[in-house]
Amino acid sequence: MKTNNNFHILIVDDEKLNIELAAAYLKEEGYQLSFALNGDSAILSVKNKDIDLILLDINMPKQDGFEVCEILKSQPKTEHIPIIFLTAQTDIDYISKAFHIGGADYINKPFNGIELKIRVKTQLQNISYLQEIKNKQSKLAQLSITDNLTKLHNSLYFDSLIKISIDKKEKHNWAIYFQLDRFDKINQLYGFYAANKIIKQFSKVLLESSPQNSTVARMYGTSFAVFVKGSRKDSIEHIAKSIGTKLRNDSKTKKLINFYTVAVQIDSDLTLPTIYKKVQNGMALLKDNGSILPLIIK
Repeated sequence: MKTNNNFHILIVDDEKLNIELAAAYLKEEGYQLSFALNGDSAILSVKNKDIDLILLDINMPKQDGFEVCEILKSQPKTEHIPIIFLTAQTDIDYISKAFHIGGADYINKPFNGIELKIRVKTQLQNISYLQEIKNKQSKLAQLSITDNLTKLHNSLYFDSLIKISIDKKEKHNWAIYFQLDRFDKINQLYGFYAANKIIKQFSKVLLESSPQNSTVARMYGTSFAVFVKGSRKDSIEHIAKSIGTKLRNDSKTKKLINFYTVAVQIDSDLTLPTIYKKVQNGMALLKDNGSILPLIIK
């Protein structure tokens, strides 16, 4: 959460005395301050600086505060900045317009220093709380698509990539699936803690071995997948073989694990169930034949 000296406030008024008075009160709180004497300067200042809050006089020549507010609220970069209007007007229609066009609050002139500081503090606290909520939401969103053990993406996220690819009718996208074989014996021999370490090591090598722009996920249990965009069949076969070689040559796991690999092209006429059925049948075929070569299904 930001502290006072991290907040940047822009004071806009065509009367220098009003700016100096507001600045004197706000400096006591340690805020960073910028100033503008007219609407054009205010808009330029907001574009060029990282402004958190604007104190905006309504009655100014050329562009009044209402016009400046409407311009700022119409632009994505500045629409979120709270604006406190400074006004000598007390008419209810006047004040209503200030809120209607996007003002967060207003302060009557001549303003009281204590009231000014309290109203400014309230708006800045709201900014901090909203940012904290956004950060928490971002973390929760990330957790919802991440496998807790390996920190790879999870099946929810991976399946969404496939659905998007199908919906957009994208071509030459592939999902390469890896299934560890007889991992229950490792659990029995070494225990769950050691088995989880093996899964984490497998995940690490899989991530390092996959193409740079691919997406790697732990689907469930001992099943993993890599989403590769824009590759031909011969390229996918090379990629799958290369990943498999690196996984089988890893010094920490090569004597412990065996796995099978099936690559499926994501075609627009497929669905997730049909893709999983192809993978299931492919894995069964590889196990029956005892083949460690990847099966490519186009």
